[in-house]
Amino acid sequence: MNITEAINYIEATHKFGTRLGLESMKNLLAEMGNPQDKLKFIHVAGTNGKGSTSAMIAATLKNAGYNTGLFTSPFLEKFNERIQLNNVPIDDESLVAATSFVKERIEVLLAQGEPHPTEFEMVTAVGLQYFYEKRTDIVVLEVGLGGRLDATNIIKDPVAVVIMSISLDHTDYLGETVAEVAFEKASIIKEGSDVVVYPQDPEALKVILDFAKSKNASVILADPKDISIESFDGHSQTLKYLGDHLDLDTFQLKLLGSHQSLNCLTALEVIALLIKKGYHINSDHIKAALSAVTFPGRFEIFLESPVVLIDGAHNSNGIQAFVKNMNQYFPGKTINLYFGMLADKDIEVSLSFLVPIATTIHTLTPNSDRAMPAETMAALIHDSYGKTVDFYDTMDAAVKSIDLTKKDEVNVFVGSLYMIGEARTLIRKNLM
Repeated sequence: MNITEAINYIEATHKFGTRLGLESMKNLLAEMGNPQDKLKFIHVAGTNGKGSTSAMIAATLKNAGYNTGLFTSPFLEKFNERIQLNNVPIDDESLVAATSFVKERIEVLLAQGEPHPTEFEMVTAVGLQYFYEKRTDIVVLEVGLGGRLDATNIIKDPVAVVIMSISLDHTDYLGETVAEVAFEKASIIKEGSDVVVYPQDPEALKVILDFAKSKNASVILADPKDISIESFDGHSQTLKYLGDHLDLDTFQLKLLGSHQSLNCLTALEVIALLIKKGYHINSDHIKAALSAVTFPGRFEIFLESPVVLIDGAHNSNGIQAFVKNMNQYFPGKTINLYFGMLADKDIEVSLSFLVPIATTIHTLTPNSDRAMPAETMAALIHDSYGKTVDFYDTMDAAVKSIDLTKKDEVNVFVGSLYMIGEARTLIRKNLM
């Protein structure tokens, strides 16, 4: 098996769809020797902010000298991004080896009449095997979908549980109210867990606290008053930690956007908890990590004159945060919006935030069988807002449409991560 065959094998399991539940994952990991039971985890759930917060925690642990795994999804440009060790994506050779190992175990189970694991179960198993083989000290493990029945919830006793911002998303799987979604996500809390919670909607917070109480878990609530934005530009922002859990004052955060301040605060509370548990992390480790941390595709600026940026805001809460950032970073500017979204997302609410800030609107079709076609999106915007909207058949054509001579304009690709990754590749190829 080579790298192309390995990735093709994994992606072919997409045909088995999304199947929530832990039985198949339990069987597969048991056949693999239960590598997850030999690892330590920080388990991260939520609707928005999981990836950025996980990246901040992992970067800090790595800077402190810990052999640190990071498991996130989806990838933007290359599959290997989903499984990282010390901020470096898994190499092709290791990915092939872990995939071959997992494939052999799947074939044993299939011969016994067990169902084939889903794509996400497969990827999770490959990641866990790799982290085990690399003798990882700790893994920052991002939930795929929900929490209660997510494949990552196979882990037994996390070092810390993190619950990020919760809002309506994947309602066909997770429930039609914020409370129902919160229950699914809070269900990664285990008996006696230490839990750090991002500032929440009261309805979601009540569910989280009730669930934590039922599990005798200790809860740390990130308090927005404990972080302030001192200044920002197109390269970083200066934040000030005002809490009393860390010996930290003013520091630089490379990730842009006001929403990242609360993500960062949540990460800092996790780090404070780890220090309390005996992890050797100091303020220098934290500052160095946060000043350099990257998480591609989140309010990421490539050019400044004219501005070209991408943002993987793919639901209404993410879009709302994106619009707030645009108003802060580029007030009064001409905004050329390139937009695409999955059809099962809350598109009309997202458009209610996006359309008012856009000077021109161009639509694209994300690379997913769940995508709303660009032409359909363009018609929806025109019918709802009376705006003239262009649509593009390819991302290449959209990127090449940017007029680099118009130095004062802002060109923004926003929406589904299945679109943003392709935009990122072509922007770097054609414009830089």
